[in-house]
Amino acid sequence: MSTPDMEQHSVPSGKSSDEDLNDFLCQIPTHSAINTLAADACCPIISDHDIHRVNPFVHKLTWDDPIDKFKTIILTVILLPFRVILILSCLVIAWALANIGLFGLSKEDLRTKPLTGWRRQLRCITAHVMRLLFLFGSFNYIRYKGERASPKEAPVICVAPHTAFFDSVCVVLFGPSAVVAKYETASLPFFGKLIDYAQPIYVCREDPHSRQSTIREIIQRANSTEDWPQILIFPEGTCTNRTSLIQFKPGAFYPGVPIQPVLMRYPNKVDTVTWTWEGPSAIQLLWRTLTKFHTFCEIEFLPVYYPSADEKADPKLYARNVRDLMARALDIPISDYTFDDCKLMTYVKNVNLPYASDIADIEKLRELAGAAPDIEATVVRNTPQFNDDNRFLTLSEFATLFHFDEKLEATVALHQIFVKPNKPNLLDVQEYLLMTLFLTTLNKPKLVFVELLFHLYGTSGSVDRKQLYDALKYVVKTSLEEVDVLFVQADTAHTGKINMNQFLAAIENKSLRTKLSNNNDPNHLRLQ
Repeated sequence: MSTPDMEQHSVPSGKSSDEDLNDFLCQIPTHSAINTLAADACCPIISDHDIHRVNPFVHKLTWDDPIDKFKTIILTVILLPFRVILILSCLVIAWALANIGLFGLSKEDLRTKPLTGWRRQLRCITAHVMRLLFLFGSFNYIRYKGERASPKEAPVICVAPHTAFFDSVCVVLFGPSAVVAKYETASLPFFGKLIDYAQPIYVCREDPHSRQSTIREIIQRANSTEDWPQILIFPEGTCTNRTSLIQFKPGAFYPGVPIQPVLMRYPNKVDTVTWTWEGPSAIQLLWRTLTKFHTFCEIEFLPVYYPSADEKADPKLYARNVRDLMARALDIPISDYTFDDCKLMTYVKNVNLPYASDIADIEKLRELAGAAPDIEATVVRNTPQFNDDNRFLTLSEFATLFHFDEKLEATVALHQIFVKPNKPNLLDVQEYLLMTLFLTTLNKPKLVFVELLFHLYGTSGSVDRKQLYDALKYVVKTSLEEVDVLFVQADTAHTGKINMNQFLAAIENKSLRTKLSNNNDPNHLRLQ
């Protein structure tokens, strides 16, 4: 079997996941910061025209080759059971070795001093067992390019693009390396002990001081004279489809020490590894990968990147310049998408709002089109009622209503997102307003969003029972029956309509008032 071109990239793909190791890292630079000149004199300025606009969190796994289907079915019966048994055996052996290596050590011991002696040697043996696990998982041969630097040369390894859970092979191959992990992972069956044995840096989401303490620990380890394992970080913070590099979180760059950039490639004819926000499930990807004879993987070590004085003083500049370098080496564009975009898409999907996969694009295109901060709120309050006569707009009407330049690409693209198949070239302004009002009221009390939805769905700010349900279903867990009871209590005049004041009076002493007083925060991911 011939090896595919090792520089081949996957087609636009993806689904996202927020389970990655880097939630703690600080806020990312804004889109406008991308134009900063790289510290390295050979690095060109990256302009807005070089920024990739394709959603990196979407992956489509096609399966239309009948021969491939037949082969997968046969190997599911013949090969898959043996591979699963061997993988589970390796996992149990590695877990047992990790337990032996950790015996007698406290969490504080693991955090404050590197392993030495027989424990360190046993950790290397454990890593070899985990490498066998990947071998049985179809990663028979991994091709390397370049030379890996020692921990003293580069205390931090920066791996991108981050594509899938299969990227964890780097942790095994590089020592194992220490990762930055969520505190909850320590309690995972089997994997918790293995992660502990690698001496990770844990971050706790619930602790408001965790971010800074984690960064301090990275700095201490990176600058320590002791023999700590290299710190391995996926700076994108989430999985993407490899069509671009999204913005890097700056956590790995705060120590200001040399970093070795490492590139991951999976040059396979059929991409069965990419696990993103929208796309195949983890089970489906495991099945398709384990029923292949071989999964091609390439790891390329770039030369160690030594930061300039400016980069040491500005971790975000350091992160941008390393990303630019890696993007050129991969021959893919950069993207202004971030891990926060992935969280936002997940929240929109979980609350059953439409356009979940488009929400990040809507936010960025609206900004590029030059939208005034409260233009949508003004429009919705000044429109007595939305109906079939006024809710469908041409591009020109859309641009006029919201004061956009209809010749801008951003305006055209934003309009196109909300065009209905049965109404060519006509945008549904009610749906546009729903999504943009949601975006402009994020991190504000939910009541602000609800009040605007009264205007969006009702008549002059008054709603009926069904419209009240539509105004509440995206911000709190509720049912039509619960809304009916609430509506009867609010509609004291029995008009069949209630306004915002009547609604507020009806919920004055109810738990619903407390819930609606909370901010509309996508970090909570789910409705309460």
